[in-house]
Amino acid sequence: MGSDFGTESVVDEIQKAVKTDGKFQGAVSAQNLGKKDPVKVVIIGGGACGMAVATKIRRQSDFEITVISRDSHTAYSHCGIPFVLGREIESFEKLIVKPKDFFKRNRIDVRLNECVSSIDLDLKVVRTGEGTYPFDKLVIATGSLPFIPLTGSTNVLPYGIFTLRTLDDGVLFEKALETVERVCIIGAGTIGIECSAALSKRGIKTSLISRSKNLLSRQLDPDISEIIKEHLESLGIEVIFGELAVYPENFWKEKTLYVGDSQLSADLVLLASGVRPEISLALEAGIEIGTAGGIIVNEMLQVKAGEEFLPYVYAGGECVEVIDLITGEAKLSQLGTTARHMADIIGNNITGKRTPLGPLTNPWVAVAGELQFGGVGITSKEAESHGIKINTGFSRGRTRASYYPGRKDLYIKLLFKDDILVGAQLAGGEGIKERIDALSLAIRKKATIRDLLDLETCYAPPVSMLVDPLRPAVKTAIRNIKEKEGK
Repeated sequence: MGSDFGTESVVDEIQKAVKTDGKFQGAVSAQNLGKKDPVKVVIIGGGACGMAVATKIRRQSDFEITVISRDSHTAYSHCGIPFVLGREIESFEKLIVKPKDFFKRNRIDVRLNECVSSIDLDLKVVRTGEGTYPFDKLVIATGSLPFIPLTGSTNVLPYGIFTLRTLDDGVLFEKALETVERVCIIGAGTIGIECSAALSKRGIKTSLISRSKNLLSRQLDPDISEIIKEHLESLGIEVIFGELAVYPENFWKEKTLYVGDSQLSADLVLLASGVRPEISLALEAGIEIGTAGGIIVNEMLQVKAGEEFLPYVYAGGECVEVIDLITGEAKLSQLGTTARHMADIIGNNITGKRTPLGPLTNPWVAVAGELQFGGVGITSKEAESHGIKINTGFSRGRTRASYYPGRKDLYIKLLFKDDILVGAQLAGGEGIKERIDALSLAIRKKATIRDLLDLETCYAPPVSMLVDPLRPAVKTAIRNIKEKEGK
C-alpha cells in the first residue's frame, strides 16, 4: 500500500535538490523505477476459508486485499447456529468472530451482499453486478450450497420451509420458531441432529427424517449410529428412517409432509439434507472439477485449467477436493477445521512461504444434548466399497471412576487394516473430542494394534477409569483377528 506521506512532498524535495545539483531528471527516473504497485489479491467468499486467507495474507504482506461475499455478515461461526437455536448461546451476534470494522482497520476491503457473476482467467478480472476487480492472485472459497430435494415444479421454497446456510437463515428460522409447536427436520447429518436436540430442549415437538437406514450413514457404522438414535429418542425426538419426505408446494396452507406412505403434520420444516460444493463460477471459468464434485487442486491448493495448474489461482474450503489418507482417493471435506487449515496454506503460498497440503484423516465431532459423538478415518462401509478388509474392536466404558459422581457411558469402535489403525468412531457423555484427536494422530502415524495395546494412559477418578476404555477395544480387535485366523 501507499506510504504515510504524499508523493507531491517527495517530488518537491527532489526538485529542491535539482536546483542545487542539476540531477532532477535522474532523480525522478529513479523514483519511478523504484515504485511498484501492490499485489492485488481478490478472494471470492467470506466464510471460514476466505476471511482467514485475508487475515493471514495481511499478517504476512502489504498486498491489496479484496473479499467479495454475497453474505451480509463477516467471519462468523456457522457451526454455532444450532446452539443459538437451543439457547445455549444467547444470540446470533455472539457467533460473529470478527466484525467488518476489524477488516477495515486492517486494510482488507470486504464487499458484502455482492455476488460474483464471472471470473476471467485470461484478463485476470472478477466481475460482479457492482463492478470489475482486477487481480494478480485469486482465491476461490465459495463454500457449499444446501442440497434441496425439489419435489414440485418451482425452484422457490414454499413458505415455512427453511435452510440454515447463513446467519440470516438462522435469524429467520429462530423468529419463525416463536409461534410453532411441531417441526420436521429432513436430513440426519450433524446439523440435523444438533438442531433436533436444540428444538427438543425448547419443548418443540420434533421429527427427524433420514432417507438412509441409519443416522450419519456416511460417517458412522450402524452400531454407533444406534447409540445416537436411542439418545435422541430419549429426548422425545421422533426418528424416522429409510423414507423420502415430500413437501407440497402449498405447504404453508396444508402444514403436512408426505413421508413414505404416511402423512406428518408440521408447522415448519428445516431442510438439513446435506450440501453440495458451490462450483458454478469455477466451472464457467474453465477450472477443472473432479469426480467427487469439487474443484481439483494440487498440494499448493492451486486450481487446474486445461492441462496445467495455475500459479495465480487458489481454492480452498468446502468447494475443493482433498485426498483421503487411507484410500488415497479424492473426497470432499466439509469441516471448518479443514477450511481453516487450507486458509493458512493458501496464505503462505500467496506470500511466498511454500506450504503443501497433504492427505487428510478428517477428524470430526458433534454434540446433541448431553451426547458427544464423532469419528476419524474410514468407516466399515467405506472400507467395503474400496475393497479394504478390516478388523474391528468395540468397547463400552465409563468416563470416570465407577464410584465418582457424574460418570457417563463411553463407546469406542476401532477399525484396523493389516493390524494398522485406519478408523475410529466414538460416542459418549464427555471426553470424545480429545480421544478423536489422539486417534487422528495415531492413524496418521500408522499406529499398530501393538502400539495401542502398549499405550500408556493417565488416570484420575474425576476424568477417567483406571483402565481406559480404549484398551478393551484394542483387546477385542486382537481377539477378533485371532478368531478369523482360526487360532
